[in-house]
This record gives sequence, structure tokens and C-alpha cells, in this order.
Amino acid sequence: MRNNSQRQSNIITIIFKQVFRIKDSLSWTAISFGGFILGLTSLDLYDNIIPLAVFLVSTFFIMAFTFSINNYFDADSDRQNPRRREINAIASGKISERNGSYLIIISAIIPLIVSFLFSYQAILFCGFLLFLGWIYSAPPLRLKGRLIWDIVWHFTVFFSYVLWGSYIAGSIGIINWFAALSIGAFSLIGQVENHIEDYEYDKESGTKTFAVWIGIKRAKSILTGLSFIHLITLIPLIILCTLNYYVTIISTIILAILGFIFFKTKKEIDSSQTLFVKYSTYIIGGSVYLSCLIYQILFLYGMTTIGLVESIGFF
Repeated sequence: MRNNSQRQSNIITIIFKQVFRIKDSLSWTAISFGGFILGLTSLDLYDNIIPLAVFLVSTFFIMAFTFSINNYFDADSDRQNPRRREINAIASGKISERNGSYLIIISAIIPLIVSFLFSYQAILFCGFLLFLGWIYSAPPLRLKGRLIWDIVWHFTVFFSYVLWGSYIAGSIGIINWFAALSIGAFSLIGQVENHIEDYEYDKESGTKTFAVWIGIKRAKSILTGLSFIHLITLIPLIILCTLNYYVTIISTIILAILGFIFFKTKKEIDSSQTLFVKYSTYIIGGSVYLSCLIYQILFLYGMTTIGLVESIGFF
């Protein structure tokens, strides 16, 4: 009995860690959760408990579907890539392809049922997100294997995830649209970084990624350009959220300073270009996003803004 229980526990662990890729699924869910907070219209727990439950269950399994279908169709190539093999249970042989396909179906059915119980519009939105997950990895479209479309997909899906969270929470306003745009730009940086990290292996194996297609030097230059674009997309959020409370202004400045010190001391930061990309993307971006969430909570709590935005003539 104990051996059977342990075996079942190991299988469940493998499913969540190497099929549903729980770490990545939760990370992407957290990004969408930021959209959920920005979409709240009150802080009343009674009003928000059902939308929150619907959001958490449906969003996690939408992400699980996206990663599990990616693992399924990448199994052959991941077997040859040591960096990918150990996070793909099908590639490592821990889960059969047949069982992998069952898990894909289950991870699609759960969010569809949950969103259907929530609203008719929610199931349509959920179906759209599942469709995005499918076309990225599955033939015949398989956008991850198509130059440029791979990059476009990442922007579209992250943009949509933020709006999905806001929709389930109850509202989509101008801040939500700007946040979705900025997160979409953020995702482009992460994807191009992944291509650069896998450049040597992809080039040797004949995999045509964006970085392999344009060359490593141009890819790094484009990465820097995307970082500038990301900074530009943060400006509306700074104006609409960060500058409205002293606590959001101070927290953003403190995090920006601490982040700079952190990255300056990291040994792997070997160039000013790399420092700029890492710092502007993860520290400046993260600081502004956090300030937006703090702003939303303070605003819903009824805290009076400092009126800085109005006083300097933006509105």
C-alpha cells in the first residue's frame, strides 16, 4: 500500500512539474493575476470570491494546457536538448505520449467548464486563449516554428492574459489596456532572450529561430531596442498610477536603486548592454507594475491621491 501511494504521489509530482510545468504555469498565472487586480471594482471579499476562484482554476489550467501541448509536440527535439529534456516528462520517457494526450484534453476541459459556469462571454474568451496555446505548438500552424510569428504570438498571448484577468475581475479600463500593452512588450524581451540563450544549440541542430535567422549580434541589438520600447510603454502607467501616491513613487525609486545595485554586483552581467536589458526590463518594469497594483488597492480603499498628475498638467 505504501509503495502504491508513493508511486501515485511520484506520478502526480511528475504531471504537475514536467507536464503542466507548474512553476511556469504559476508564473504566467501571476502575470494574469496582475490584470485581475487592476480589474477589481471593489475590495469586498464577498463580491470577489467567486471571480477569484474562477480566475485561479481556469487560468492555471489554461497555462497547463499551453505548456503540456508544447511538451507533447516538442518531445522529439527536447530529447536531444539536455536543457529541455529534464523538464519534459514525455521527452524523458516518464510519461507516455498517449497519457500526455489525455492530460492535454483534461487541462482544456477544466477551464472551459469553469468559465462556462461563470458566463457565456468567459467561455468564448477562454476558448480563444486555449486556441492561442494550441496554434503555438500544434501542427499544422505551429507558430513557434515560424519566424516572426513566434514573436508576435508571445506579444498577443501576454496582452490577452492581462485582459483576461481584468475581465474576470469585473472591468477593463484604460489602465488595463496600457498594462496589457506593456506586459506584451515585456514578453517579447523574454522570448528573444530565450532564443539568444539557445542560439548555439539551435544553430547546430538546424532549428530556425529568430536569433538564428538574423544572427546573434543583430538579435542582441534588437533585444536592446525592445528594452527601449518597453520603457516607453511604461510611461502611461507611471503617469496614471505611479505618480498618484507618495508610497508608489517612493517604492518605485527604492526598488530601482536596489535593483541597480543588485545587477551591478552579479558576475554574469558582463556588459553595459546586458545590464541595461536586465535592469530596464526586470527592475524598472517590475517596479512600475508593482506601483500599479499598489495604486489600484489604495484607490479602491478610498485613499486620496496627491494630485501630482493634475498639477503638472497631464489632465
